[in-house]
Amino acid sequence: MKKYNLILLLFVALVGCTIDDYNQPSDFSKPQVFTTGIYNISASTIANSIPISIDDFSSLTDVSQGVVSRYWVIENGTRFLNSEFTRKDSLDLARFIDPELGNIHWKDVVHVLFQEEGETTVTLKNKFNKAVSLYGNDAVQTTDGLWELTTVFKYDVYAKLNAEASVKNLEDGKEVILAANQNPSIDNTSGFTTITIEAGSKLTFKDLTTIGRPSDRIWDFKGGQPATSTEIEQVVTYNRVGEYTAILTVSRAKKGNKTLRYSEQTKAIPVIVKVIPSTKPFTINGNAFAVADTDNIPGTKNIAFRVNGILESFTGLTNNFSVNVVNGSFNQNFTVTSAKVSSTDETMIELELAQPILNSDTVKLSYNGTAIKAIDDRQLLPFTNATVSPLLINYLANAFNPSFEEASQSSTTGAQSYTHFVVGNNLSQITNADGSLYAARSTEKASDGSASMKYNLVLPLITTQGYFGLINNTVSNSNIPTGDYKLTFDVFIESGNFMGIFNAIQGASSSPSGVGIPFNTPATGEWFTLERTFSVNGTLGGNVVFNVRNADNSGVTGTQVFYIDNLKVLKVETR
Repeated sequence: MKKYNLILLLFVALVGCTIDDYNQPSDFSKPQVFTTGIYNISASTIANSIPISIDDFSSLTDVSQGVVSRYWVIENGTRFLNSEFTRKDSLDLARFIDPELGNIHWKDVVHVLFQEEGETTVTLKNKFNKAVSLYGNDAVQTTDGLWELTTVFKYDVYAKLNAEASVKNLEDGKEVILAANQNPSIDNTSGFTTITIEAGSKLTFKDLTTIGRPSDRIWDFKGGQPATSTEIEQVVTYNRVGEYTAILTVSRAKKGNKTLRYSEQTKAIPVIVKVIPSTKPFTINGNAFAVADTDNIPGTKNIAFRVNGILESFTGLTNNFSVNVVNGSFNQNFTVTSAKVSSTDETMIELELAQPILNSDTVKLSYNGTAIKAIDDRQLLPFTNATVSPLLINYLANAFNPSFEEASQSSTTGAQSYTHFVVGNNLSQITNADGSLYAARSTEKASDGSASMKYNLVLPLITTQGYFGLINNTVSNSNIPTGDYKLTFDVFIESGNFMGIFNAIQGASSSPSGVGIPFNTPATGEWFTLERTFSVNGTLGGNVVFNVRNADNSGVTGTQVFYIDNLKVLKVETR
């Protein structure tokens, strides 16, 4: 039986229109589908739900050729509109509901208003004298001899955004909730809850919004650090005395090629954050640390440290600081030539020294003064021999997969390859009875990121070589200049009594080739770090090789499970 294509106009819109917005084609002898480009429907997309917002509308026009009869059917929660509204009326469409229509309409053009969230449909039923099809759907012959074609348009109706949130005091555990039925404004804070905290304290803000299916958010924390955030949950520190508010804006990206428009909603969090002067001592916060300078001389003249409050600006005071530098027999006190509050962090003091410190130095910082104060008038307490963490430059950038984060891989007869890593020798000889390799990338454990290299093998090895290797070319791809370095990596031993691993840095001037690295684990079941020093006198073109050998594990038997992660090559500055 011969079937005819049906001409159906689908005008799916989110803005008000009149029937005159569409000019009916004059030539009905050609099959065609007219759309406005706002939402395109095809045989491959007809089954997909059209996203649209509640209280918005969709217009559809049937210009089918050879129609005997037609009618549209809508479900509960939707209504037909009359054709008298314009784009200016799109914010209040309910007054244009056609009171004479229920859930059936016979006109060629319909405007459907969606008043309930969730899945719903708009169904068009046409009858023809001949068999027809549309979007892969065939008409069915009815008892009256006509052919009925049923076309169903699915809609996914989104609720309006309605922000919800919580704010929690980390010190006493008290929590304030912004509920969906609240719409507080910072223009009227009379009903807000006051949370009183000391300067330097923290509050946790959390976005709990689900209504309207938001895709993004932005927080605005007056007086807090950070001042803004896009995280679902954000810990905010308040250092300045005063009273502050917070605002949450949730938003939803447009979808469906504009059928679901961009939307956002802003609510104030119903709290007043009252920050009072701290009763806690004003002290150094953590270790001091070396900071890179701008010259090309080895080492750096800059160090810094943070305190547990916002600083008042000061000048001078360099004599209040002392810096002791030790490296072997070298033991000197370096002069501080400048001291100031950081221009980018009001909780940090920056110091400049008369000469550079090196990352192989042991550096201690002391302060003995009374003039440095917080903005709430607390005096910074003196401290002695605070550790200055060295400036370590890691030449293994993430792009070279030093933490096994990149999962791309390929297999050959001889090896299993990952990004910049190869596990060998012959796969048939390094495969466990369960099909797993002696070494393979794993996401079970990681000291950095989410992946590591897992070793799972039985010693002694039964391969013909008595060993197998993990080779990577991260070093030769990292443009490491001439100098002294140390290779570090993290190890986690899950089970077994593995003693060491054979390690070689091919191409290094003082390659530790042929020397095993003893694991010397402090305890099974925790990460620890191993390191190996080497030198580079020219271009480093080789690999880092990890070989597991029977010879390095004499007397070790049974299953050995351990992980390697977080490879680093750190520049060593020597005196």
